[in-house]
Amino acid sequence: MSAMHGSSSRAISSSGASFGRMFPDLPPRRPTGLEQAKEFGLPGGIMDGGQTTDEQENPNLPAGFTYFGQFIDHDLTLDAMSELGQRNDPSGVTDARTPRLDMDNLYGAGPVVSEHLYDRESHQTKLVHAAHGADFARTDQDIALIGDPRNDENMILAQLHLALIKFHNAVVDALRAGRITDALGQKLPPRPPDEPGDLQPGVPLEQLLDVEGYFNTVFTKAQQLVRWHYQWLVVHEFLMRVGDPELVRDVEKNGPQFFRPRESVTMPVEFAAAAFRFGHPTVRSSYRINDSFSGKIFPDDPEAPAEPRTDLRGGPVRPEHAVDWSLFFPLGDGSRRHQHTKRINGVLNSQLLDLPVSAVPGAKEGALSRPVASLVVRNLLRSETLGLPSGQDVARKVGETPLTDEELGSTGPAYLWYYILKEAEVRADGLHLGPVGTRIVAEVLIGLMDADPTSYRSAYPEWRPTLADDYGRFGPADLLRFAGVVGSGDD
Repeated sequence: MSAMHGSSSRAISSSGASFGRMFPDLPPRRPTGLEQAKEFGLPGGIMDGGQTTDEQENPNLPAGFTYFGQFIDHDLTLDAMSELGQRNDPSGVTDARTPRLDMDNLYGAGPVVSEHLYDRESHQTKLVHAAHGADFARTDQDIALIGDPRNDENMILAQLHLALIKFHNAVVDALRAGRITDALGQKLPPRPPDEPGDLQPGVPLEQLLDVEGYFNTVFTKAQQLVRWHYQWLVVHEFLMRVGDPELVRDVEKNGPQFFRPRESVTMPVEFAAAAFRFGHPTVRSSYRINDSFSGKIFPDDPEAPAEPRTDLRGGPVRPEHAVDWSLFFPLGDGSRRHQHTKRINGVLNSQLLDLPVSAVPGAKEGALSRPVASLVVRNLLRSETLGLPSGQDVARKVGETPLTDEELGSTGPAYLWYYILKEAEVRADGLHLGPVGTRIVAEVLIGLMDADPTSYRSAYPEWRPTLADDYGRFGPADLLRFAGVVGSGDD
C-alpha cells in the first residue's frame, strides 16, 4: 500500500532523550575546579603532547577512524544545555540527538521536516551537496546544509560526512536501477507511470498515490541499507580496532553487563563525557590531505584568517583541497599510503589546547577565553559539571584492578576521561582502549543497537552486508568505493 507523504518513515522522529548514568551507585569524583583542569590542559601542562611525532603514531589504526568516531559521537550526543562550572543532573540534560545509531546527523528529521537537506529533482530521495562535488551545499553565508552543524567543525570530518552523503545517493541510484537489492534481498519494483493531472472518477486513493509511494519506498529502503552498513562498520571495524578485540567479541556475543537500557533509553555520561572522548588524543597535529595539500588540524594562531586555506578548520572546501581517502584508510591496493592516528594516551597534540572559535560549538567571537579554549580543560570541567565518578571507582565496579598513582602520573581520584586514556597507554601501549574504556564504549554502542528495534542487530541479527566484496567483507574502503569517492582502480 502506498504511504501518505509525511506519514511514512520519511518523517523521522528527531526527538532526543536525556542523559543518564551507567553506574548510578558510584559517587561523583570530588571536584577540583578550574585550577587543576588548567594544570592538565593548558599549553605546557600535563596533557600537552606537542606536535605529533612518528613515535606517537599508532600503526594499527588508520587516521580516518578518528573522524569516523567523531561522526558516531555526533550521531549520538549533543549537549546544548549544561554549562561549565555548574553542577547538572544528567537526567535533566536533554540529548538533542536520538540514542540510536540512526545517522540523524546525516538525515536530519527526514525529507518532510528537514526539506533543505534533500534534492528536489530526485523527489527528495537524495541528499544535496555542492555542484562541484567537493563540498556541502551551503547558504549565502557559507552555512553548511547538513543535519548537524558540528560536522563542519573540521575539514576531514566534513569530507567524511560528504562521502556518506554520496554513499546514500549512490545507493538510491543503484536501487532504482535494479543493480542492488534492499537490505532483505528484494529488488525494488519499477517506477509507476506519472499520475495524470486531470480528475479520475472512481480511481482508488492508493492508485492515485502510487508514484509518491514509490519514492517514499526508494528513500526508506536506501536509508535502511545505509544505516545497516554503517552499523556493521561500527561493530566490526571501528570497535574491533579501537577496543580490546576479545572484550568486544564478548560484548557482541553475550551482550552488555552494565549498560542495559529499558523502556526509556538514556545516554550514559560515563560514555558521552569520558570514555568516547578517547578519540581526542588520536587527532594528529597535521595531515596530508592530498598530493598537493597538507595542513594542521587547527591554526597555530586561533585568530588566523580562514582564507586562503592553510589549515583544516571547517568551512567551504575547494576541489583542490578535497580529501584523498587513500591517505586515511587502507584501500586494499597494497600501497599503504594511509596515515595513522596518534596513539590513545594521556596527551593531546598542542593544536587542541588553544582552539579557534569555529571549533567550539556555541562559542562567540571575542568571548572564548584562553583556559576554556583548551579541549582538555573543557573536557575535565564538563566531567565535573555532570558529576562523573573517578576512574578508579569505575575500574573496581567493572572488576578491574585500578591503575596506581605511579601509572597514572597523578595522585588521588582521577578524572574518568584521563584514567581511560592512561589505561590505554599503560595496558595496551596506546594501540587500543584498555579494559575499562573498552567495556564502556563497546557496551554502549552495542547496547544502543540492541535497544533499537530498527537496527540490524535487533531486526535481523543474521544479516550480513549486501554491499560486501567478493569475500563477504565490508569495510570503509568498500563504502568509499561504492560512494564513488575513490576509484575502482585503487584496489
